[in-house]
Amino acid sequence: MGGAEHAPRLRPVVNRPRAIPAFQSPGDTRSAAEAAASGREAGAMTVLFASTSHDLAVLGGELERRGVERVIGAATGRVIGARGFEAHGLAGFHLPARRFVAVDMLLEEVGAMALPELRSRVQELRRRLEGIAGSHAHRFAILLVDAESRCEERLAGVLGMELNGMPLIGGSAGDLYFNPLGHPPGSTRLLYHGRALRGGAVLCLVASATRVAAYCHNHYVPSDKKMVITDADPARRLVREIDGRPALAVYAAACGFRRVPRQGDEFAPFPLMIRIGGHYYARGMQRIYPDGTLEFACALEPGLVVALAKPGDMIASLESLFSDMRRRIGVPDLVIGVDCAARTAYMEREGLTERIEALMRRNSVTGFSSLGEQFNTVHANNSFTCLGVAPVE
Repeated sequence: MGGAEHAPRLRPVVNRPRAIPAFQSPGDTRSAAEAAASGREAGAMTVLFASTSHDLAVLGGELERRGVERVIGAATGRVIGARGFEAHGLAGFHLPARRFVAVDMLLEEVGAMALPELRSRVQELRRRLEGIAGSHAHRFAILLVDAESRCEERLAGVLGMELNGMPLIGGSAGDLYFNPLGHPPGSTRLLYHGRALRGGAVLCLVASATRVAAYCHNHYVPSDKKMVITDADPARRLVREIDGRPALAVYAAACGFRRVPRQGDEFAPFPLMIRIGGHYYARGMQRIYPDGTLEFACALEPGLVVALAKPGDMIASLESLFSDMRRRIGVPDLVIGVDCAARTAYMEREGLTERIEALMRRNSVTGFSSLGEQFNTVHANNSFTCLGVAPVE
């Protein structure tokens, strides 16, 4: 179906005039496609994020009819743009050919892809980019992956190594967090050149005429409460026991709950944290099974020591991130933002939405709420992973 067909036809919002056009539309699929086509120059690469109220196959067809064929996209529970965070709509941006050179590829059934083939295809894509990049001296990569593939740890690890220092940011597409029942049978989560698909990943390598700065940010700090994962199934991201006892009971007690929660979002303020290369990454839990087994958005192995996180000041930490970005590259023309759905839920529950939307708007953020974030070689969670693009000097 066309998605949100009964929603009122509201006027699409296009960001302030700038060198990197961005768009956001809360309307039906046809008006969303019209918004996405606006401001697009010939040869531009289009990146978009659509709420699951849109049928990606129908959206792809509407875009093709308007000449938007070079497009990659992801399904999500929330889109982020000039209108803020929206549960129904579409947001995205165009990378004009005069400032960017982009190459991309589709990795179908990526979870079953052999590592030699994956490495070979990434190497070939890099050669393609270098062959046409010309004077565009700065590089970055965008990865969109179907969260259902559950291969992001391996995928980010291989891609990050093969990209050899090229900043990579990415997000896992889907709406499991805000829609625990998941997608309707047969629905798709990725859009690639007008084609809707599931079970795959899309990698886009970009050469930019201006500088970029990438971050994997969270507002959590590790507490002194340490625990050990003692029974887990990393392939399915399940944890059954912590410290040798039922995982749900131990986790709930560590968080200080008086009763044991039955909904995963109640744990959003208290993800677990692991240390990788001197940096702490959060591992958020997204589902509780009837037997008390916990499903996380990232794999946790038996024997792993984890620290219970405690939330810091979400506003102040984001302000610090954007201040550092401006010191490095100036006021960004665009920030590609991948915000974990657990962070989005925390923001909404704590009444922080308007303030964070204003902060995102001031820094030209366009992106989506994800079910996992990729940063260089790491599959992260509970993070705001982003890449800022400097203006033309």
